[in-house]
Amino acid sequence: MPYKTHKSAFKRIRQNIKRRERNRIIRGSLRMILRSIRTHKKLDDVLERLTWKVPADKADESLKLTGSKMYSAVDKALKKGVIHRRKAARHKAQIARWLNRITA
Repeated sequence: MPYKTHKSAFKRIRQNIKRRERNRIIRGSLRMILRSIRTHKKLDDVLERLTWKVPADKADESLKLTGSKMYSAVDKALKKGVIHRRKAARHKAQIARWLNRITA
């Protein structure tokens, strides 16, 4: 509890609790994405691990949609201030390397 009982201090505590929970969820989803692309080599395995449904007929389309969804998750974490911009760039590069490995 704060030293003095100011209304603004209690509001700040409430805000911090909400933000901590939001950041924990976003960080956890990013970790799950990155862990799945490190451990699984096939697109189907990654989609199963992440429990994502990708509405695509061809493998190329589903790969593009999956990649864009992963990039979007990293960008959202960056926009909300959960991760640093250089860390976001590193994660996007890891995703790009994984996508290139699958297409080759």
